[in-house]
Amino acid sequence: MFRLFVVLLLTASLSSAQPTNTWNFDRLELKTGHVFEGLVLEENVYRTSFRIVSRPAGRPTVTLTTWFTPAEIKKLTKLNDEERKVLKDRLTELDNQGAGDSARLSGMELKATIWQSSETKALRYESDQFELVSGAPEEITRRAALRLEQMNAAFTRVLPPRYAAAKPIRVELAGTNEQYMAAIHSLGTSVLNSAVYVPTENRIICGSELARLGEELAKTRKHHEGQLAAIAKTEKDLRELYKGQRTELERYLSTTKKERDKVIVAERENTAAFDRATRQMFGALYHEAFHAYANSFVYPARTVEQIRDGKGFGELPRWLNEGLAQLFEDPIIEAGELRIGHADALRLKQVQSYLKSPTVETIGLVPLADLLVSGKEQFVTAHINQKEITDRSYLSAWALAYYLTFEKRLIGTKVLDEYIAAVNT
Repeated sequence: MFRLFVVLLLTASLSSAQPTNTWNFDRLELKTGHVFEGLVLEENVYRTSFRIVSRPAGRPTVTLTTWFTPAEIKKLTKLNDEERKVLKDRLTELDNQGAGDSARLSGMELKATIWQSSETKALRYESDQFELVSGAPEEITRRAALRLEQMNAAFTRVLPPRYAAAKPIRVELAGTNEQYMAAIHSLGTSVLNSAVYVPTENRIICGSELARLGEELAKTRKHHEGQLAAIAKTEKDLRELYKGQRTELERYLSTTKKERDKVIVAERENTAAFDRATRQMFGALYHEAFHAYANSFVYPARTVEQIRDGKGFGELPRWLNEGLAQLFEDPIIEAGELRIGHADALRLKQVQSYLKSPTVETIGLVPLADLLVSGKEQFVTAHINQKEITDRSYLSAWALAYYLTFEKRLIGTKVLDEYIAAVNT
């Protein structure tokens, strides 16, 4: 039932200079009306592998490799052979233009601002679906902004935005634990999570204690950028010096390639160190970011009258909102690529254990009939003796959401809209 699918491969690349020419893409239109632009990678009777490409001005070029079934596709318009070659070359150039995330991070535009209502200096990054205000070091801010860009691309593949003009979500990344606790205290609440979503304010507050890590990462990345620049200059000089002497040129260039590969490996480890140190914090941030995205851009709250008048479908039911949010909590990040769609190993093992031999002692998953009518109280742990119930609710919601998303591929379809409208009326 829960086969392992690796269905989303998320990478992001940033050109060193703003492109002046227009890119042409294959165009894939779904029966739901949603359209994706990018490059067809492979076609067969079972699926079409497609690399979605997004190139917003002044921001990283984000690519997302995924697949669609014939039942999902309404129309596919492909480039001619010449245009396809140009697009493939451009994507290859993006993939090969630096060590890990270095080029992408350097090109991100940050603006000066202040942290909340204080005079503390902060940084701001603006995107279509979110605005990041950060009291954290610049390096941490850049990496957080890039990860949010990548994750939002994943959100839009699973649930394409229905209200593109919705107000961007404000994400506040605290630079210290003191900043985070003060921000949480101002809400009049106390939470143990490292991120909290405030629906009434369209706002997420996330905590970090990463000042030292930020300084170390920035220093190392700048060093690697200097090494790559020196290697590029050496290669340019070699091409001039050995013009017309192909054998000698290739011999020297093979040496510089080895040096470049060493730098790239070192920078990828630099990025991996960041991802390891921030895994728990970003897991909570991705979870809350999905709630905010779904509530703002896909399924905002609607009254019964509005739904019956065809003015929306209302919010996701609690079990599905929590289940889907968990699908994005723990992406695989490797060599600058972010992938989701895999079945989380620990959750999968627990589900299989419950399904194989449920006992009175293990209790097992929440029965389907109970899960479908579960509410907020099943997903909030107020007392220690409620933790077991909460864990079962989250695990059961994750299992069903995974099955509907990656096995049945019903998320983002008309069937889901009709179900949500029915639940909310």
